[in-house]
Amino acid sequence: MRIRTIAKKGTTSSGFTLIEMIGVLAVIAILASLLIPKIFEAINNARINNAAISIQTVKTAVADHYAKYGSLGVDGRSTPPTAFANTNNFDSIMLGESFLDKPFAVKIGDGDDTLNNINLTTLAASTVALGNHVYDLDADGTVDTSVGSVVIDATIHGCSLEDARALDRVIDGVTLSYTGSATSDLRGRVIWGAGTVAGTYDINVYLTHR
Repeated sequence: MRIRTIAKKGTTSSGFTLIEMIGVLAVIAILASLLIPKIFEAINNARINNAAISIQTVKTAVADHYAKYGSLGVDGRSTPPTAFANTNNFDSIMLGESFLDKPFAVKIGDGDDTLNNINLTTLAASTVALGNHVYDLDADGTVDTSVGSVVIDATIHGCSLEDARALDRVIDGVTLSYTGSATSDLRGRVIWGAGTVAGTYDINVYLTHR
């Protein structure tokens, strides 16, 4: 079947055949099927990389804070700086000290920034577990953050399993990240496991300790 179009003065000219049109549409469909997954993969990778960059930005700010005040557990917004033992909004303190431009926020998790925190904790526990702020950084079976030390880490709340695994791989690499089909990981700088809401996962990321 050939589709004809009407030209000027009643003459006709040849157009595309139906088969040709179907062929073009088939090529477009094939290209779309190949490109769309790549686009979504790129978007997801950007979200994970954004989280990793945000964490690195906070880590740099923590180093600047320590270099200026000689201690992690001080609030430099007052004169003289005020000592404290624990807080879950250390990013707000560093924001007031001008070491950060904005509060800690990431594009993964449930988006609840009241639960996505930068924590300063004087350790009272010695067991590596979510919420304890205790880390086995080199996965040798020995805790590297001892009781009484001050630990700075980030909490990301309500992530998908895929995002938890992906951030783990980006920051800890293959050696220290999850293995196989694991649904938790307590090794290295990134530790994660089941969250408070079914089907979600909470992430803690080590920044530094003294």
